Amino acid sequence: MIVAQLSDIHANGSGERLDRLDKVLGWLRPMRPDAVIVSGDLAEEAHDRSYRAVKDRLESLDCPYFVVPGNVDDHSDMRQAFGDRFGWTSNRPLNIVGTVGGLRLIGLDVTVEGAHHGDAGPLLDWLAAELAASDLPTLIFQHQHPFPSGVDGKDRNICRNGDGLAAVIEAAGNKVVALTCGHVHRPLFTRFAGRHATMAPSVTKANRLRLDGRESEIVDPPGLLLHHFADGNLVSHVVMVD
Repeated sequence: MIVAQLSDIHANGSGERLDRLDKVLGWLRPMRPDAVIVSGDLAEEAHDRSYRAVKDRLESLDCPYFVVPGNVDDHSDMRQAFGDRFGWTSNRPLNIVGTVGGLRLIGLDVTVEGAHHGDAGPLLDWLAAELAASDLPTLIFQHQHPFPSGVDGKDRNICRNGDGLAAVIEAAGNKVVALTCGHVHRPLFTRFAGRHATMAPSVTKANRLRLDGRESEIVDPPGLLLHHFADGNLVSHVVMVD
C-alpha cells in the first residue's frame, strides 16, 4: 500500500501557495495513494479560508486522509474545518488515529501553544495506550522533529521530550514501523527509537540546506514523500515536483 505524505503547505490566502499544492497533487493523483497524511503547517494566514481550500483539494483525491497541526496552524479554525471528520471535540490536542489496509496511522499534535518548538511529553500516556490497543503495524506522524536534523539553526525548534517518546515507541515492540514529520522544509532520513525516521519536503518554499556553516545556492521545488508498505517493510521515496 502507498501512504503519501505532504507537509508545510503554509496556505495564506494567496494563489501561489495553492498553486504549489495543486502541482504536487497533480503529480500524486495517478499514483492513487491508499491514504494521505499531512504533517502540519497546513495554513499560516487567512486560516479559515485556507483550511477550506486545502480540505477541498484533499477530498478530491478520493482516498482517506489525516492531518495534524503544526506551529503556524490555528487550532480553533483547524478543528472547525476538520473536526467532524476526526472527532475532535476540543482545540488541543488534535491527535488522530486511523487504519488503512492493515496499517495503523497515529498522528500526534506535539505543538505548544504560542511556540515554534514541540513537546511530546503531554502525549506519552495517550500514545502508550493507543499503541497497546492494537497489534497492527503503525506509522506515527507529527510536525516537529524529535531527532536532530543537523540543519544549522533548525534544531532550536525541535520536539522536546524525544527521549520519552522513544521509550514509549521502544516499549511497543515491533509494531511501530516508522516515525515521520515535517517542519524543517527539507527531506531527510535517519533513525529514531531504533526505527526508520523521515522528514517530508515542504509544499511551500524549501529552506536551503545549511550544514556546518555551508549551504547550497539551490532552493528545491515542492515535494512529498511516498511511503510504500508491503510484507511488513516500509520504504520511503522522495518526490520533488518541478
